[in-house]
Amino acid sequence: MDKNHPIKRINRLIARSMFFVFQAVIRLFPYPVFRIIFWIFIPFGYCFMLVKKGFVMGNLRTAFGNEKSEPELKKIAIDYFYYWGKGMIELIYLLNRPKKIVENVSIEGLKNLEKALSFQKGAIIVSAHFGSFIAMYLRIIQQGYKTNVVMRRMRDNVFEDYISELRRKLGIQTIYALPQRQCIQESIKALRRNELLFMLMDQNFGGEGGVFVDFMGKKASTAPGAMVFAKRTKAPVIPMFIRRDGKDSYKIIIEPEMTLEEGEDDKRSIELNVAKATKIIEKYVREYPHEWGGWMHKRWKTEYSEFPSDDTKEQ
Repeated sequence: MDKNHPIKRINRLIARSMFFVFQAVIRLFPYPVFRIIFWIFIPFGYCFMLVKKGFVMGNLRTAFGNEKSEPELKKIAIDYFYYWGKGMIELIYLLNRPKKIVENVSIEGLKNLEKALSFQKGAIIVSAHFGSFIAMYLRIIQQGYKTNVVMRRMRDNVFEDYISELRRKLGIQTIYALPQRQCIQESIKALRRNELLFMLMDQNFGGEGGVFVDFMGKKASTAPGAMVFAKRTKAPVIPMFIRRDGKDSYKIIIEPEMTLEEGEDDKRSIELNVAKATKIIEKYVREYPHEWGGWMHKRWKTEYSEFPSDDTKEQ
């Protein structure tokens, strides 16, 4: 269905309106009241779950079909929807309460980031739509790090404009993936300023330009941009993720710098390192499957058989 189809536009309008309503309500109350309000919003989440459950279960079967039973997959799906909804409401609450972000989000491995930036080449942060990743950006900003995020524009232009302005106010510098030339220029400038460049590598990238690597046992088209920038600028690549750490708190995990592989040529080097980064993402998805936002995304949409190439096969 075309993105401008009337049904799609109505769905986006409903989602946008619900966000603004939730935001207006949540802003009014202190934290103890907020926790009560969360349970009032739960029924809305279950309605959403009924619509999306089949799609999510399909993705879970693709990823875990041979490893987990159907009841186990259903449990992951239920937990996923619960924490997805809880995370969205928590984020709306935290956006206007910076002190709460510091209180609720701890950081592990900060020395790894400091070491990476000591080379004065910036740092490419490999991550995913995992946990409350926007809270991760905000916490890192509050720690004093200039933060740039490469992302695609949303289909809802009205909501994109609103969120873009909100990101700017919060200190998140947005670098849009398109146009590509501008994205490359702005990303390299950010690294030369010794800033952080976040790149989420867990969505389908399509056949043109995507690198097919193994993800959860199936080939998935993956964006090579992070490894292209690493090759070009020599900036260190740091995996960083955020996960729940208790009932109402989160922990950011900053891993040591990735040791990049060298292939027989630049293309092969990039492919090897995209595969390596994807394996790191997979590690977190397997350990905390209910925290990965990708279950509602068509991660394996582009079929490997449509773009076969011996060069993209992993050794």
